[in-house]
Amino acid sequence: MSQTHYKVDVENQNVDDIVNDILKELPKEELMEVNLPSQATTLYGLQSPVIHIRAMTFEDEKLMLNKKKNSMNALLSRCIEEDLNPRDLLIQDKIAILFHLRAISVGPEYEVEITCSECDAKTKTSVDVLNSFPTVYADPPIEAKVTITLPILKKEAVVRRISSAEMEEKGEKIYDELWRYVLEIAGNNNAKVRAEVLRKLPRSDIHAIVEAMTVPNIGIDQKFIFVCPKCDSEQLRELKLDSDFFSMN
Repeated sequence: MSQTHYKVDVENQNVDDIVNDILKELPKEELMEVNLPSQATTLYGLQSPVIHIRAMTFEDEKLMLNKKKNSMNALLSRCIEEDLNPRDLLIQDKIAILFHLRAISVGPEYEVEITCSECDAKTKTSVDVLNSFPTVYADPPIEAKVTITLPILKKEAVVRRISSAEMEEKGEKIYDELWRYVLEIAGNNNAKVRAEVLRKLPRSDIHAIVEAMTVPNIGIDQKFIFVCPKCDSEQLRELKLDSDFFSMN
């Protein structure tokens, strides 16, 4: 009789209530703060350059294992608490969030296998993704566009920042479409004029524009020194971010 009564109760209860009751002993979900290297607020429509992320769930992990295009953006959209589209992030902010997401989800220690460039020995070494890589923060905060003076032409250009999604999707084609990111040159915003002027600019001016677009002097330095235990050679390596970055060691 008691078993039958239980089944009737289950059928009449709200499924969400039952699930919540079963899971009520789980620890409360903790959030981690991430201080964005760009310090941007207006760029993303935020009140503060500090955002909050939750740890990955098993469902999130399955998403990463699929290794589909844009899986990283999908993962971030699920784990970032603020109303923030990952596609709009500057690449430096995206990397910072991914480092912290690894730490809160799996732990800060990340084991990588390195093949020595001198003796070919394979070595597994561990790096701390929160404490081994210095971060440079923008001062002042990064805005959506910036006005620069071109070093050779000596005229002003208004340059739009490039998002991580644009960098990932366009690749080297970015250099063929610089006119999309240079909104004005010498006060002129005509697209054909901008494209033609850019085509004739010297290398130094183009580099200044690209630097303004990509903001290279902020963010996490992903390079670290590896010392081969077999031949003692020191080598500069860079930590790569892929689906394996979120795997358990």
